[in-house]
Amino acid sequence: MVNLLVFQFHYLLAEFSCLENVMIPAIKLGKLSEQEIEARAYEKLKMLGLQDQALKPASKLSGGQQQRVAIARALINDPLIIMGDEPTGNLDSKNTDIVFDIFQELTRSYGQTIIAVTHDDEFAHKSDRIIEMKDGEILR
Repeated sequence: MVNLLVFQFHYLLAEFSCLENVMIPAIKLGKLSEQEIEARAYEKLKMLGLQDQALKPASKLSGGQQQRVAIARALINDPLIIMGDEPTGNLDSKNTDIVFDIFQELTRSYGQTIIAVTHDDEFAHKSDRIIEMKDGEILR
């Protein structure tokens, strides 16, 4: 089981294509051939509506597209748990809704668990469960 993080900033390699960025964790894991990894990367990009951007440099995408590429990268090795550190913190409300919908689809259709830290009350209240913390203490 591989767990991955989706950060507030996407941390894509700007000079690499979207496809290459998504492939990196699977290449590093080394369990599949490069052809299998590429096919999986295209599949993840397609799931997130980005298959037409696969060969484009990551630096040429909008912020929302870059964050979806980061999600695809987190999904490439089919983790059971995905952790998000303010995964929508740099996005406008439209792209925040898109990312939230993607997270919901992942939990419902693929059985993946999403744990997200957020200061966005609207994002939190749409979630299945909220654990509120302050100064390192659980409030509720």
